[in-house]
Amino acid sequence: MAQIVRVIAKKSECSGCLSCMSTCSMANEQWCSMSSSRVQVELDVFGGDNEIFICKQCKDPDCVKACPVGAIIKEPILDIWRVDYDICNGCRECVSACSFTAMFFDPVGDRVIKCELCAASGKPACVEVCPTGALRTKIIQR
Repeated sequence: MAQIVRVIAKKSECSGCLSCMSTCSMANEQWCSMSSSRVQVELDVFGGDNEIFICKQCKDPDCVKACPVGAIIKEPILDIWRVDYDICNGCRECVSACSFTAMFFDPVGDRVIKCELCAASGKPACVEVCPTGALRTKIIQR
């Protein structure tokens, strides 16, 4: 039986520290830029819940359907959707199509990005640094 990792976001527990964003950028791009983060936090300046946008690894993703070149592919071992940059033409159709606002365009890296659950390490860096538990991992047995 395989274990599948997913990230769960609890916006009511987000303090708005943005540690997740800076850590994500460093872990995935090796530079710190909020626009290079694969998790985005929209701060509520009026004191309500901050919004957290992160890929939900949909079963039938709109971003995949929208990609005209088939650049968003399923990684079968980890059971995640990822962008194949050898195929991606940068059209950004996936960004517009995502129902959860979880595909982003990174102007620093000049490419679309999405959470791939820190596939290389197997532990999402954003979850590791979240001081409030607003980002958590969920293990699914398959």
